[in-house]
Amino acid sequence: TAFPPSSAAGPSPLPLPSSATASTPNKAITQAAFPSSAMTTSAKLSPDTICADATATRAHAARHLPLFPAGTILRLHGPLGAGKSEWVRGLAHALGVLGEIPSPTFTLCQPLHGGRLPLEHWDLYRLENARDWISLGWPDCLYTAGLVAVEWPERYPGPWPAQTLDLTLTPQSDGSRLLSWT
Repeated sequence: TAFPPSSAAGPSPLPLPSSATASTPNKAITQAAFPSSAMTTSAKLSPDTICADATATRAHAARHLPLFPAGTILRLHGPLGAGKSEWVRGLAHALGVLGEIPSPTFTLCQPLHGGRLPLEHWDLYRLENARDWISLGWPDCLYTAGLVAVEWPERYPGPWPAQTLDLTLTPQSDGSRLLSWT
């Protein structure tokens, strides 16, 4: 059974726990690269963008990385094959994560370390009932000193933290993708 979609911030945004801060032990992170002053909103992000291929989709993520302060949660919407994992690969490579960036389809979460910030890539496609969410400790596991990218976020029925942004990837008839911040 699928859960109904939830709003970007949910009915009551969850406060950031004191243990989850916007700083990390990695001293390479600078205020200029990852601003912490104000939460990025969709109004600060680029308008709708057409990405012709996977390379352009990855480049879109890399261009937006400086706008995401530590603690940002990125909800990625779109059908199978829309390019959600490619977008996360672009984000990971822009952070400096080396090597192959696997999809978390069968593992639920793929932690990606070795970059300027940690990145957790979640795929919620296989989660179906409340017992799944409770066993994961959801949404508390979203609070991190890095970035979190979540595919199939509409599967989670509850509220999302306030520092959540939404990106929709829509395949086009010519094989390109329309990327829209909402």
